[in-house]
Amino acid sequence: MANDLTSNPWVIDTASATSLTTQRIKVKGVRWIGATTAGHTCVIQDDDSKVKWASVAPSSNYVEADTPTNSTPWNGIKVPTLGSGTLYIEF
Repeated sequence: MANDLTSNPWVIDTASATSLTTQRIKVKGVRWIGATTAGHTCVIQDDDSKVKWASVAPSSNYVEADTPTNSTPWNGIKVPTLGSGTLYIEF
């Protein structure tokens, strides 16, 4: 599968240091599902490489959903680390 940025939420299954978008984005929610191994990590950064959201799976088949508390739009989005599973970014 490949990243799907054609609808809301975005579906990310492949990490990359390349920006998914350079536009300012107001993120409403993040959900990470299907981490296969304890210790796998997921990191979302803005275009300035500032961490906007991060998590570490404590076990296999891990699921986490979160609503970012900062109401400021993010300056771009990239997902440089996605150990396993699928990340959903709602905006």
